[in-house]
Amino acid sequence: AWCLRGGLTSTYQLMITLGILLAALVDVPLVSQDDGWRLAIYLQALPAFFLLCGMVLLPQSPRWLVQKGRQEEAMQVLIGLRGEEQAREEWQEIVDSFKAASALGDASWRDSCRGRPGQLLLIGVALQVLQQLVGMNAFMYFGPRLFRSLGLSENRFQTINNLINFLSTFPALCLADSCGRRMLLISGAIFMTIACVAMGLVGELFFADVGTQSGQLPNRTAQSIIVAMVFLFVSNFAYSWGPIVWVYCGEMFPQRHRSWCIGVTTMANWVGNFLIAQFTPVLLEAIGFGTFFVFAAFTVAALALALWLPETKGVPLEDIDRLFDGKLGVPRRYAEPAPERIGVDSPDSL
Repeated sequence: AWCLRGGLTSTYQLMITLGILLAALVDVPLVSQDDGWRLAIYLQALPAFFLLCGMVLLPQSPRWLVQKGRQEEAMQVLIGLRGEEQAREEWQEIVDSFKAASALGDASWRDSCRGRPGQLLLIGVALQVLQQLVGMNAFMYFGPRLFRSLGLSENRFQTINNLINFLSTFPALCLADSCGRRMLLISGAIFMTIACVAMGLVGELFFADVGTQSGQLPNRTAQSIIVAMVFLFVSNFAYSWGPIVWVYCGEMFPQRHRSWCIGVTTMANWVGNFLIAQFTPVLLEAIGFGTFFVFAAFTVAALALALWLPETKGVPLEDIDRLFDGKLGVPRRYAEPAPERIGVDSPDSL
């Protein structure tokens, strides 16, 4: 149901953070072994096997079933998920939306890149790229280097960092559908900005470089501040820009364009991931703790976007794309037509 959609989608990010944490815990005893990396690769086959088995138990998407003309199967899936009364209402909305989209024909790449769908796609790409460029994966990939430069145990503190990442994702499951997606993005961006600016200032004032072997900060207070700001950044990303970007991208596109647009936005996420992985070491080498000012600039951009976005909690998928009409100022001739209840047999009549 749409009243649970944000929390359920956030579970996706929660499982990612759990996997990162488990990998870090497994890495602690294996990192000191000569062939530990081989065993780590073997262990990766276990979750892959469980994932394969779990896929067999997943029901088909009701929207996909409707698109394939399997109306009764779609209704049965919805009844199993929602209960009969709510299932019939949602089934009708799905069918109406599908009929309206079918009347326009299959969406081409060109259709998805112009008008309102194209603007929504640009917003989705911006969300996914900013999710990466704010620097979260810099802490995931290069956290040990940062902690080592502070004179700390890199594996221990990176494991603590991963634990904070996992535990801080839980609030999103509860708050995405109560406080709303937009408020979580705003609060997360504000505190991430504070954390990045503080790390940059303290690092530049009390330490020369990131990742050197020269020892620890001369000031333990400064050392503690940087570690606290790392944890502040990670904890605020975990409940906000980590899960909520996926929530927005999963629900903001019209059904006719949804699968293609989600694919493009996901690709944009990996492009941002690549940029972080490739250029963070270059930045750390060139400007040291000034790197966090670069991330702060992106967190400010993320805050600006979050302030602009409309709130989507409690809104059916079939209505969400129209929330952006006023924001985008898109003429109605480009907008998807509102679904009408036309020419559809109910499952009872099949």
